[in-house]
Amino acid sequence: MRKIIPVILMLLLSSLIVIGSSGTFVYFNTEREVKVAVVPHDGEYISFMCYDGYAATVVVDQNSYLEFDALTIGNYLNELERVWIWLDPDYSGLPSGVDIWIESEDGVERPIDSQQYYTFLGNITVGAADPGTYIVPITFYARWDGGDAVVETCPIRVIILSGPTIEKILLSGNTTGIPIKTYQEWVFQIVVNNSGTPQNLTIKDTIPAEFDVLNVSASSGNATYYLAGGGYSATKLEWKVFLEAGESAHLNVTIATRLSPSGKFYRFTSCGTYNLNEGARIVEYDITSNTLSVVAEVDCEDDNNFVGNSTGNNNGKGKPPERRG
Repeated sequence: MRKIIPVILMLLLSSLIVIGSSGTFVYFNTEREVKVAVVPHDGEYISFMCYDGYAATVVVDQNSYLEFDALTIGNYLNELERVWIWLDPDYSGLPSGVDIWIESEDGVERPIDSQQYYTFLGNITVGAADPGTYIVPITFYARWDGGDAVVETCPIRVIILSGPTIEKILLSGNTTGIPIKTYQEWVFQIVVNNSGTPQNLTIKDTIPAEFDVLNVSASSGNATYYLAGGGYSATKLEWKVFLEAGESAHLNVTIATRLSPSGKFYRFTSCGTYNLNEGARIVEYDITSNTLSVVAEVDCEDDNNFVGNSTGNNNGKGKPPERRG
C-alpha cells in the first residue's frame, strides 16, 4: 500500500502540469512607478516669459503712443546651440484706430546664444479707438542646427482707456448784444478729466489780442500766462497738472476787453464774432477743446462812440475793476 501512494501522488502532479500548460493567458495586472517632470514655460529648452497668462499687458490711453516689452525668449537647449527666432503676431482682434508693431513681425530672425535670452520690443499708437480689452496672439518660430520648432506663446493683452478729455465752460459774461467800444468782462473755465492712466498733463491756450487776462485760478497744478510778444499781442496760457486715474481738475480764467493801441477805445472797435480764446489743447495727446465766442452787434454805425481811454475815463459806460494777478 505504501508503494502505491507515491505513484498516485506522481500521477496527480502530472495531471496538474498538463492542465496548466493547456490554459489560455487572458489577463495580466501589474504596477510600475512613472515620474513626469512638468515645467513652466520659463523652464523649457526654448523658454518664454508669461505674467498672469500674458506675455505682456499694455495699458494705453486713446490718442497716445507707448513703447513696451512684447516677449522675452530664452535659449536653454542642452546642445548649447544658437537659435534663431522670429515672431508672428495676429493683430486681427484689434479695433480700428490702433497701429501696433512688434519686433521681427517681418520675419527677420533674431539670434539667441545658448543660456541667453532676448526681449522683443513693441510700440502702439492709439487714436480714437474704442476703449476695451483686446488680445494679440503670438506664435514664434525657432530654428537651430538640426532642428526647428513652432510655439504658441502667451498672448499680449492690450487695454485701451478713454484717456483725458477737455472742455471749456463760460461761467459769466455776455455772449450776444455786446456794444462796440465798451468794457466787457468774462470768466470761463477749462475742465480736464482723466479716465486713463495717472499722469502729468500740460494744457495750453491762447487769448486773442482783443483781451487782457486779469486772473487765473487753478483747482490744482500750476498755471501761468504771458504776452506772446511785446505790446498789443495775444496772451499765452499754460497749465501743468497731475491727475490720477478718474480724477479731474479745472482752471478759471478771467478776461476783459483791452484798450485799443491808441488807448482811446475798448475792444471791440467793430461788430462781428470774436473768439474769447482758442481751443485749449492737452499737449501730450494733441486733444483740443471747444472754443468760446461772443458777438459784438450794437452801435456798429457809431464811429464816434467814445468809451474809454488809458486814464480810466469811460464816459459812464462802465468802470473796469482793478487788474488781478
